[in-house]
Amino acid sequence: TMGNGPEEEQKKGRTVIPYLEAVEVKNSTESFSLVSYGSVSSFKTVTVSCEVQGKLTEGVSLKPGVKFKKGQLLFSIRDTEARLNLQSRKSTFINLIANILPDIKVDYNSEYDKWKGYLSSIELDKGLPALPNWKDDKEKVFLASRNILSEYYAIKSMEETLSKYAVYAPFSGMISEVYLTDYSVVNPGAQIMKIVETGNYEIPVPVPISRLSSISLGAEAKIYTTNGDYKGVGEVVRMSELVDKTTQSVNVYIRPSASDSITFVEGEYVQVKLTEKGEFTGIRIPHAALSENKVLIYKRDSTLSPQAVNVLDRNETGVFVDGLKDEQIVITQEVVAYSDTTKFGIVLK
Repeated sequence: TMGNGPEEEQKKGRTVIPYLEAVEVKNSTESFSLVSYGSVSSFKTVTVSCEVQGKLTEGVSLKPGVKFKKGQLLFSIRDTEARLNLQSRKSTFINLIANILPDIKVDYNSEYDKWKGYLSSIELDKGLPALPNWKDDKEKVFLASRNILSEYYAIKSMEETLSKYAVYAPFSGMISEVYLTDYSVVNPGAQIMKIVETGNYEIPVPVPISRLSSISLGAEAKIYTTNGDYKGVGEVVRMSELVDKTTQSVNVYIRPSASDSITFVEGEYVQVKLTEKGEFTGIRIPHAALSENKVLIYKRDSTLSPQAVNVLDRNETGVFVDGLKDEQIVITQEVVAYSDTTKFGIVLK
């Protein structure tokens, strides 16, 4: 049985009829929101490693929580030895070019000025200029036979390696973890820090498989703190295809809308209300009005009759059901005991 209220009782020869709270059915349409929870995470999280060997020197302060701007020096490796080796190699290359000029003047006279100008353009403390274009295959073979090509590409490789001695921020963000301190001697592959991009977040939230079909890409999401304070809006940007075996749910990823007045923090736990697809017709009733997917209908003869309904949605304000007709009277409170003949009065809300 269902319900909440005493049966009729006799007191001093008169019948006392209990009154129940009720509502008249007026079906309307509603869109539903699915409530879930998740932690804010940076859309870009990067573990920064060192690609060369040497002593680590500070760029920004190597401490968790330190912020930086895009293009700012994060850290560098002392490059004195590498830079001197490169300059020595360039000096050898200059000597190679100088030594082939007499042969070029004799065998490739029309190309002499081109190579002489190239020799003059080389500076020890600047990047090696691109080689001039050779006139034909004969000139190319000549350059290769004098080790000009191999030495040029060896130097360009050293320049590329030298550029890795300084590491710059790929985006504006914050250091979340630090693995090595200043003046540590590092080897290639050593992890230095983990950085996260600030102002560009996403929120993964689990959605039950049974509700996944009602969520679509681009669906609006309202974001709240765990205390219920409104933080902002976002949208569904992608949906995982992997099912969590324990919870039978799938992660849906929310991208909060950018706003100067709304700030999110890496790791912050938030509540998300996802707007589901479609509109549904029915009525929202208190949780207490429903028992085993049935409600109590108040009939014209003042008795109660159970009626099955379809539950379409549940939230903090009540249960949204369909299967009821307009103008029916539904009891909105729990009734513990009643019979087919028990009469009640009602107070419409």
